[in-house]
Order: sequence, then structure tokens, then C-alpha cells
Amino acid sequence: MKEWAVYHGRRLGLHPTRRCLAPPLRSRVRARGQSGDSPMRVLFVVVALSVLATGLAAQELRPLTEDEKILHVLSRLTFGPTPGQFGNVKGMGLDKWIEQQLEPEKLPRIDLDKKFAKYQLLGTTPFEQAEIYKKLQEDKGEEDQMMQDLGRFRRQARAEIRAYVVENAMGSSAQLFEVLNDFWRNHFAVDIAKDSVEYTATHYEIHVIRKMSMGRFLPFLQATATHPAMLVFLDNHISRRPPSKSELKQIENRYRRRGSTREQAREQAEIAKQRGLNENYARELMELHTLGVDNGYSQEDVEMVARAFTGWSTDFGADGTGFMYKDGMHDPSRKAVMGRSIPRGRRETGMIEGKTIIGRLAKHKNTANFIATKLVRYLVNDDPPPKIVAAAAKTFKAKKGDIREVVRTILKHPEFFDRRHFKAKFKNPLEFVTSALRATEADVSAPKVIADAVARLGMPIYGCEDPTGWDDTAEAWRDPGVMALRWRFALNLARGKVRGMKIGERFYYQLPEDPLDLMDSLIKKVVPQGLGSNTYAVLERAVFKRVQEGLAESERGRKELARTIVGVLLGSPEFQQQ
Repeated sequence: MKEWAVYHGRRLGLHPTRRCLAPPLRSRVRARGQSGDSPMRVLFVVVALSVLATGLAAQELRPLTEDEKILHVLSRLTFGPTPGQFGNVKGMGLDKWIEQQLEPEKLPRIDLDKKFAKYQLLGTTPFEQAEIYKKLQEDKGEEDQMMQDLGRFRRQARAEIRAYVVENAMGSSAQLFEVLNDFWRNHFAVDIAKDSVEYTATHYEIHVIRKMSMGRFLPFLQATATHPAMLVFLDNHISRRPPSKSELKQIENRYRRRGSTREQAREQAEIAKQRGLNENYARELMELHTLGVDNGYSQEDVEMVARAFTGWSTDFGADGTGFMYKDGMHDPSRKAVMGRSIPRGRRETGMIEGKTIIGRLAKHKNTANFIATKLVRYLVNDDPPPKIVAAAAKTFKAKKGDIREVVRTILKHPEFFDRRHFKAKFKNPLEFVTSALRATEADVSAPKVIADAVARLGMPIYGCEDPTGWDDTAEAWRDPGVMALRWRFALNLARGKVRGMKIGERFYYQLPEDPLDLMDSLIKKVVPQGLGSNTYAVLERAVFKRVQEGLAESERGRKELARTIVGVLLGSPEFQQQ
């Protein structure tokens, strides 16, 4: 048998005079006085080289091959391809697979209904959860026990919604549907840690996000505007008409009777005046949900919209979603938004003003452009191609905000398969963790461990304090500290050191014994789009060094080598790409 280094010398790129120094593949002579590079160091080197190469390499503009088109679609429209999925899509035909994904209601649910039944709080209404919370607060037992019960309830609500999200991302056959749910979950973001959002977010996920994510934009926007999770998160439930002059005078007089000075009484009246109107929801409705930042509206418009939405509040004392319009809180003054008055009939409540504004914003051309731009950025490129954006915005307007048709326009656009968009996106933590588990067919003890891993990487589901939601661009997730956490997760997952997660032996079944053939086989399984030349060369040298040290001679050694390769591949720059 030829010596291993001589046989593979050209592939390794070794200096000719050093080829003969490598031991034969089956040699039992262990190199001494040498230590292989640690996997973390290997990852550091390949990432550094990839950054350098990104700045120097010329962009290849040749058309994508048919296989590359499939890989492109699977990386964008799923939470990572599973082994065998590429072949299934190729056999079915890419266009047919995309059309199936655009109609998720026709796809099999794979026992997801049974999985849903195990969650105790997901099927309950905000009223029912509020009742549970209220009973726990009224518990006449010891205070310490009551606080423990309340804490347990809060943790259960958070754990269930996060577990449900990752379980669907991992196992649903309707992968595009799950990908779009994640988009809208961040577009209409709420933070489960804020007040009563903790027991309304589960209903919000099931009956707003998942129910509306492929429907029409107007009813979707209306559903978010009337849901207590959004109203509480953005403080609209406490927004009320500013006190009238007579009411302010009454406040002043009340404080004067209590012994306050005239100045102190006026200060209290001013505080009451400021406490009434809250502009948070009005601002985010225009800035984040519809028009975009400073895109056709003024601060005066924000105030007018806030006045129109006074009275859109909550009440968990009646069975239902928890939304209630309270006319006594509404500002009845005349209003005009973006140059157009807001009409109100004599027999209509003030709620009609908010409905009118929602209808106008949903149909506004700036909303069409804003939503189209965000969807194209999410599905195509961090720098949205103008032609695809224009086509998507045109469909949004022509199809009256039909989200499914807008997405179809994006995916069917010729430029979607432009090579400039191939591997151009960067996975966020949810995409990274789920794609790693799907690629390796890892066994997971419970969905909670996946959600916890995502949170440790900086992206707790329903846990973004900012109403912008989690960012989906590369810039937000390429921080060196965050990447180090990803590398650690990748290496620990491959070694079986992540609690509740394990890559089974079936993943390594019938892999070749030759170290480089083993490496190539694992690359095809884990990173089917292939490695860049720098990453491949560094990984190849790391494998060669372990062979030199005799670490791939025994079956146990080859298994350890395979796990190391998988860990490096999962942490590689190429695996982070979409």
C-alpha cells in the first residue's frame, strides 16, 4: 500500500520533500513530541482566512447549477436540510417542491397535533391563563409558596411557547411556513417578559402569528393591533385621552386642598396630563409594522395616531382574548393623519378611528415597499435586490396584501437564483442550532433543550426587549464573542457533551475508514454546498496531523476523528451561511 502522505500529497498541498515524513495509514508507529491543533484553534484559523478571502476574492457570476439551486432553496426555505432531503427534492422537482411549501395546509402534519396536546397552556385563552394567575395570587397559603407557584407558572408559559416554536422548526414538513412564522414573529415582536404578555403570548403565537403568516396583511395587522400581547408590550392598554382643562383644574384644586402649594398643584396636573397619552404603539405601528422609519409621516402624525388608538385596551375579566375597547378612555377630538382627516359617524364609537388608520396604512404604497424590502432581505440578501423588491411590492398592491403571493413572486423571480445571493445570508442562532441538529439527525430529549441552547447563543425566543425583534442580517450575529459560543456548541454537540442532545451512531454508519475519504463524506453530509478552499485546506491539514500522531489507527480513534471533523464543520464559516 502506498504511503498515506505520498498518496494524498497533492491533495494536502504539502511540500514535496515532506511527503515521505508522514507515516503509512495503517502504521502503528505513533509520532511523538507533536500535538495536533485543537478544534477551537482550527475554527479560529478557518474563520480568519474566510474573512480575508471574502475581501480579496472576485465574485463569481456564473449561473447556479441545478444542484446549487436546490441547495439554495433548502438553505433559505427550511431550518436546514436533513440527510436525504436534497435527493427527495431533486426527484420531485424543485418547482413542485416550492409550490407544495407555498400551500402548507395541504402538507401532512407529522403528528404535530399529538405533540400540541402535551402543552398545557398553548390551547388556553388569555382569559383562562389570567384566571390561573389570579387564583395563584389569591392563594391563602404561605407567601413563599405562592411566589414559588407564580414563578413556576411564568416559567411554564415561557418554556411551552419556546419549545413549541423549536419543535415545529425542527420537525414540521411545512418548512417554509415555519420560516415565515419566524419572520413575522420578529416583525410583530412582543417580549414575553413584560407584564401580562407572559400569559397572552401563547395565544398570540397560535391565533395570530401562525394563523395569519401566509394570509392577507390587513387582517394580520388588525389581529396584532387588537391582541393584548401587543397592546401591553407597547403600553397602549394604558393610553387614554389627555385630561380636559376642567379635569386638570380639578386635579390642581384637589392638591391645593391637601395643603400643596400652587406650584406643586400645577406640577401634579402636568404629570396627570403627561400620564394619559402613550405614543409607543402609534410610533411602532408606522415605523416598524407598516410604513418604515420616517417614511411619509411626522411626529404630529404619531401623536394623532396615538390619540386615535386611545381606548384600545385589555380586560381579562371576561372570557375571550382579553381585548376591550373602552370608550371612556378615548380621545374624541378631531384628527387628521398624513394630510387626511379621520371620519367618525355619530353612531360609531371612537374605535372606528383606529380601524380606519389600520386600513389606510395597510394599503399605503410605502407599506408595500417596506414589507417587500423586509421579505426580500430575509429570503434573498441582506442588501435587497431592487428588481425583486419592486416586483414583490407590485404584487403586494395588486393582490391586496396577499402574503403568500408576495412570497411566491420573490421565489419565482429570475434573480432569486443569481449567484450573488447564493450563500449570501448568515444564520441567526435559531437557524444555526436547528440546522445543526437537522443536518446530523441528532436525538433530542426535549424541545426545551433546543430553546435553551438558542437562548445561550443570544436569541431567546419571544425574548427581545426591543420592538424591532431579532435582526436577520449577518452584521448582527458575527460578533467574535457570539461566534466563540457557536464553536463551543458545535464541538460539544459532536462530542456528545450538550445535555439532552446526541448525534446517534446511525449518522456515522458505513462511513469510509480512510481519513480523507471520511472527511469528504462528512463534508457532503454536513455542508452539502461544499467548503471554501481555505477551510478545506486547514481541515485537511488538521486531519493529516492526527494521522501523523497515530490518532486514526483504531476504531475508537477513527470515531473520535469523525466527531472532531463534524464539530469543525458545524462551526465552519460555510455552515453559518445560507
